[in-house]
Amino acid sequence: MTRPPAGVAPVSRCLRGLRGPAGWWQAPVVATPRLMSIVAGTCYIAASIVATVIALLDDAAGNELTLGLASVGIGILVGRLGQRWPRWAFHLVIGTAVGSVTFLVAVSGNEAYATIYPLASLFTMFFFSWPIGLLYQVVIAAALISGNVVWDAVPTGVVVALIGTNAVVAVIIGWLVREATEAEADTLTGLANRRGLQRALDNSVDSARREGTPVSVAFLDLDNFRRVNEILGSDQGDRLLRLTGQAWRSILPPGTVLARSGGDEFGLVLPGVTAGEGAAIVDALRATLPDDQTMSAGIAEWRVGDSASLLLGRADNALQQAKIAGRARTYVDVHSGAQNREMVDALPAGEFVVVYQPIVDLPTGTVIGAEALLRWTHPERGSIPPVEFIPLAEESGFILDLGRWVLQVACAEARDWDFTENPRISVNVSGRQLHDPNFVPDVRRVLADTGLPPTRLVLEVTESMLEADAPVALAALEALRADGVRIAIDDFGTGYSSLSRLDRLPVDILKIDRAFVTTLTPDTGVAPVITAIVALANALGMSTVAEGIEEPFQAAALIAHGCGAGQGWLYGRPGPASQLAELAAAPPTSVVATRPQLEPARF
Repeated sequence: MTRPPAGVAPVSRCLRGLRGPAGWWQAPVVATPRLMSIVAGTCYIAASIVATVIALLDDAAGNELTLGLASVGIGILVGRLGQRWPRWAFHLVIGTAVGSVTFLVAVSGNEAYATIYPLASLFTMFFFSWPIGLLYQVVIAAALISGNVVWDAVPTGVVVALIGTNAVVAVIIGWLVREATEAEADTLTGLANRRGLQRALDNSVDSARREGTPVSVAFLDLDNFRRVNEILGSDQGDRLLRLTGQAWRSILPPGTVLARSGGDEFGLVLPGVTAGEGAAIVDALRATLPDDQTMSAGIAEWRVGDSASLLLGRADNALQQAKIAGRARTYVDVHSGAQNREMVDALPAGEFVVVYQPIVDLPTGTVIGAEALLRWTHPERGSIPPVEFIPLAEESGFILDLGRWVLQVACAEARDWDFTENPRISVNVSGRQLHDPNFVPDVRRVLADTGLPPTRLVLEVTESMLEADAPVALAALEALRADGVRIAIDDFGTGYSSLSRLDRLPVDILKIDRAFVTTLTPDTGVAPVITAIVALANALGMSTVAEGIEEPFQAAALIAHGCGAGQGWLYGRPGPASQLAELAAAPPTSVVATRPQLEPARF
């Protein structure tokens, strides 16, 4: 691939940073009417103080002093009422500010008033898109030049300095606002989004660890919200979400972070608050809802050793318990967490290990990669099967930490494999991970840290994760697939949800479930399901991997049916990376059974 000339890439990154996630033509997400009114009002008051001081020091006439003092009243008016105004009204606010400063410069002939212009530059870039904000910079520059050329009030050196200052203020404010806020703000409600909630919780958990103070997390879900959209329309549904967010934010204690974590679900970070106290706060929020609207809530309190992801998982599980119990109630997580505590402690203790099962090219028997599998050996209870601890990790949210660790270890070890050209490493991904806003950045970070090319990584998901109501999961997979990571559907054929949409899903590999492989016998002449899966994969440009191959005749039948790759005990049991290297170096496993004579499949 052709690399850009030296210096072009940094410039490109800089421009992308200035543009922000919303693009060049959209105002910053943080520029809600409330924040616009506060910032504009504050700038007016600050400008009033500066103008009044200058007028007093200059023994100015009454008109100049009056205009300076009047700005205080304008600032208070904008701050209190501006949040109810449409966005276009703030053009009048800015225009009035620039015009007032220009008037002071022209009437007084005092260059000191021109120092107020940077305050106008500040909120032009905060309120509007880059083109509009830069247009205001041109207007301000024209006013400064007029002060020099027309009224001879502002020296040339001051004009140049202030134009440069305004430009610097505009670019820095514009960049900081877009970088720091758009990534963490919900565009509909003005609250934090899931990413903002995660950051706030990370900070709160860090403080709790250092200071030993409590912190709780709650998830709040508006019951039967779908009916609101169906009956009243999505506009009214959006309005309910906005009004709910505004009402809740107004009564929450200082330091609390309220976020819209997705759909009709809100998240709440409560620093310094126990779960019991948090339940009382949640009940107060419930009381603000309309009479015909109810809410389910789940709340969990941080325990020593909990990660932020684990705490979020416990709160989310508590919310699900509230829904199961009948909705319109608050469920507090009171699980003793003994086994969960063991599992969390097992990771830093080295009790978890990653093992690898080889994946081979069926026609040749050559090892072409491996699937990473997790094993837990307890010091007292011995080997604990994944079927026991994986559901617990999913339920508690610890799967986020565990999955991140497995990905890091597997990619780091696979980077050094050289037993074939571009050997691939397959890593299983849970639904909870796919819905985590940090999942895509985490995968990209691991690939960058380990140096593993994205094309050598395969992420395995189940069909249930790709249902129509999982747009977040699909978006995550599409983003990673665009980076070169391949996606495999694990245990394909055991579900049905994705079959009708398979050609539109971000999938590269279909893994044939072991249940179909075990039906193969030495006399198998045709296997309709396997034939159908392979044909479907070929038609869609995908490849296939068969699981659970234990006998040579199974491999022979799969080869005869066109399956390209496979794994199972016939080719090697899961083991450490060193064992995988030995298997890859050994002569390929031969398929001694004769390939069966195929008969036409009957469907």
